Parts: sequence; C-alpha cells; structure tokens
Amino acid sequence: MTRVAFVTGGASGIGAATAKLFRAQGAFVYLGDVQVEKGRALAAELGEAEFLELNVRHEADFERAFARIAERHGQLDAMVNNAAIVGVLGPIASLPIEQYDYSQEIIQRSVVLGTKHAARLMQPRGSGAIVNVASVAGLAGGYSPHVYAACKAAVINFTHSVALELAEDGVRVNAVCPGAVATPIHTGVKDERWRERIVKVREAAVDDQALPRMAEPEELAEAIVWLASDAASYVVGHALVVDGGLCAGKLWRKQPPFFREFHPART
Repeated sequence: MTRVAFVTGGASGIGAATAKLFRAQGAFVYLGDVQVEKGRALAAELGEAEFLELNVRHEADFERAFARIAERHGQLDAMVNNAAIVGVLGPIASLPIEQYDYSQEIIQRSVVLGTKHAARLMQPRGSGAIVNVASVAGLAGGYSPHVYAACKAAVINFTHSVALELAEDGVRVNAVCPGAVATPIHTGVKDERWRERIVKVREAAVDDQALPRMAEPEELAEAIVWLASDAASYVVGHALVVDGGLCAGKLWRKQPPFFREFHPART
C-alpha cells in the first residue's frame, strides 16, 4: 500500500525538500501552502503529488485539506507540520501585540491544528507519524526574535505532551529542531533574491558552531523523513536537534587553554 504524507509549508525550503524525499521513497505527497504557483509547480514535478492551498491560520483550510486526503486516500501515514515565518521582530517594550497574535497563529497554533486533524485520520487506523518542525530557538535564548523563540518552545513541549496521548493509539509524535538552514526564511526575502542574500548569510551565521556551515534543506528532510519512517518506530516524544553542533556548546578551540592541556595527576 502506498504511504501518504502531508507537508505544510511544502512549496519551498525544508518543506519542499521533505516532499521530494518522501516522493523519492515512494510516498504520495500532499503539499499545503499559500504559495500557489510554487506549490502547483512542485506537485507537477513530483508526479504522485497534489497541491492543497492552505493558510495554516485558518482551521477551515485544514478541514478542507484533510477532507480531500480522506476522500482520495482514506489514510495518512505521515504529517509534517513545517509551515512557519520569522514573525514579529524588535524589543519587547515596543512589541505590537496584534503582530504577536499573527506570528503565533502561523508558527505555533498551526502545529496544533495540523496535529489535531492528522490525529483524526491516524487514530482509527492505529498508526501514523507526526513530525513538528521546531527550532534550536525553542531550546535556548539568543538564536531568534523573542516571539519566534517562544512559539518554537511551545511546539517542542506540545510535541512532548501530545506524544503521550497519541502513542496509546499507535501514533508517534516527534519534533525536529534545526539550526541555521539555507532557506528563504533566513534572508527576509520571499522572491528569488533570497539566493543572492543567502551567500552573505552563510558566511556570517556559523562562526561559533562545530560544523562551520549552514545546513541544506535536504539534510533536515533526511531527519524528518526518518522520524516519520518505520526505522524510527521506537522514537516517541523526542525533539531531534539537527544544528551542526550549535547547541553543544563553545567550540573546543575557544575554550580556556587549561581545558585543552594535559596535566598529569600529582601524587
């Protein structure tokens, strides 16, 4: 039986790379996004795929999308809640609360909605995997704007919590926490100019991590698809960090000299 996957934010970046990898492994892929032209073009390129226009702020859009999946396939094996934005920027004292609400709806509330409707298809069958794309920004401060960090932290803890419920019905829920990834979201540009800007971002973003480069979207796709696969059948409620060593700590060469020197024990 063909596996069925649904990826939100599937028209570009990590979502597109994930959709391509699911398809390469034989799955039928649904792409949910507000980027209609890109989404339709990618679905046509993939072949066994369908684009679903999806604004993750609106539950009605999720309802229509899942009704289509149920009608055409009657099953969902993998749900990837990937859609996100950087969200509102700036200091807390001048934070526009309406922009906070908008950001939260896309970054965190969308994960709740995607998980809610995926569970309705997966629980009756007693199987399925949900992967929520969080961030290292949800694990520690200093990696993102305030609201993005707060929302991604909420995604991680939501993942832990709902995994404990859905595991009883055979549905696994996990998260992946990327570090710096070479996608448009890191440039602030939505059109093709992001490809030019990402060159400068690549040079500046990774000075203090073990692997001195940004990740490629395909590397995150590998982690996501693995978490959704039978190869990860015993992984539940986990937040998998894929960050090139960013969260591991200070680089060895930047630690105090006495950490790196050998001193024989005195007797």
